[in-house]
Amino acid sequence: MNNLTAIIVDDEAHSIKTLQNDLKAHCSNVKILATYSSAEEGLHAILEHNPDLVFLDIEMPGIDGISMLERLPRPLKSNIIFTTAYDQYAARAFRLSAVDYLLKPIDKDELVQAVAKVSSRTNTHQIDNLIYNNQVEFSQKRIALPGRSGYEFIGISSIIYCKAEGAYTLIVNDKKQEFLISRALGDVAEMLDSVFFQRIHNSYIINTNYLSKIVKNDGGGVVMSNGTELPISRLKKEGFFKRMGIK
Repeated sequence: MNNLTAIIVDDEAHSIKTLQNDLKAHCSNVKILATYSSAEEGLHAILEHNPDLVFLDIEMPGIDGISMLERLPRPLKSNIIFTTAYDQYAARAFRLSAVDYLLKPIDKDELVQAVAKVSSRTNTHQIDNLIYNNQVEFSQKRIALPGRSGYEFIGISSIIYCKAEGAYTLIVNDKKQEFLISRALGDVAEMLDSVFFQRIHNSYIINTNYLSKIVKNDGGGVVMSNGTELPISRLKKEGFFKRMGIK
């Protein structure tokens, strides 16, 4: 894996020490440049050092980690991994295109996977600006949907949800249009490739930007902005709730 420079921003000294030890033991490609106990210090350090990776706590005195991220000028070269004891901020963090969201105490395997995710998106010359570019690309990216008479191009940000129809996929967008394409749902998931799209069921992928309500009872389900109710499968329920910051 590529070597990565990193800083840690956390107001708890024991959390910083634990993370340093875990990185040394399990992620030897990560070099810690410095650690900071406040978001204000972290903000200045990111601007000065442009680290490849920032491990960022959320609840800190003064400004919190998410507010700090919102204050940073774009574009950035740093990849953000949130590290926090609180899961209610996950949805907001992913909307800001955080690379990952790790709950304390941090699981060693999840830490290794998060660092590997950052490493796979970098090269030895330049680090892609994931936070800024993900947002821009999501709003601008279009996909070609094959139809009987040719291809129709739609913006992926307009897609509300996708539904498996056997070997086909039904795509519903915010213009009340429906497209039935001759591709399996798994193939469509690879085409979309964004943190905003979550697979909640073997038959459904949703765009969380259009998520209106999450229902926890009766097996679990979601209500989309167009009023459509969709089920959450038992196997995907726990992971989906965790990513959305729901216990």
